[in-house]
Amino acid sequence: MKMRKFYIPYKEDKRMIYASEYFTKNGLTETVDKSSADFVLLPVPVKKYMFEGLENNLVFYGVGEYKGYDYNKIEAFKQKNAYLTAEGAIALFKENSDIALYNANVLIVGYGRIAKALHKALNAFAGKVTVCSRNEVSRVLAEANGAKCIDFSDLSERGHYDVVFNTVPKVVFTKREIDALDDDTLFIDLASFPGGVDTHYAKHKKLRLIDGRGMPSAYSVKTAGYLIGETVLNMIKEGIK
Repeated sequence: MKMRKFYIPYKEDKRMIYASEYFTKNGLTETVDKSSADFVLLPVPVKKYMFEGLENNLVFYGVGEYKGYDYNKIEAFKQKNAYLTAEGAIALFKENSDIALYNANVLIVGYGRIAKALHKALNAFAGKVTVCSRNEVSRVLAEANGAKCIDFSDLSERGHYDVVFNTVPKVVFTKREIDALDDDTLFIDLASFPGGVDTHYAKHKKLRLIDGRGMPSAYSVKTAGYLIGETVLNMIKEGIK
């Protein structure tokens, strides 16, 4: 399927600017007229109103069940984004901590794509990594990658962690779990809404809570934009699956 002209109506998200740059570098032409465009690119996460007036266009978008093609469903895209998110999480730690990751006590909650990518990156720093997961296969894999494993029920026991990286989009850190953390523990929440922590009690307890949502564009917006462009072009080359 040959597609040469593209239209991007919303560029408030800078990833769209870099996706446009990627398309142009690969021989495509941007048009300001949607009627002449071979396809339209919308951001991630997309909003319903963004589809207005695009009923007759071929649309690529991120996250949702709409008429068009969701590039966020492509496994390679999600995996590469996980690596960018892991890199951003480490940058966030360095910005908010006065200790090194070397020999630090690290807790990773969950063991999906992002957590696995983060664990792999952290191993290079020789930190002491603990992984909290309910999934037996994930626990086996985490242990094989050098981590100590605990269950969610263990989070209410006293844990001496320099930093907690949460990747679970469910409130698992309630009063008991927060009280079990040291006062100087840094908590970086990478999970999508509602996150993994009771924010009201965390504020009351003065937990050092950092909102890590918005990765990877917070630190790698050009790479993230290029990744969107690369993914969409691959979808087109493969016949848009």
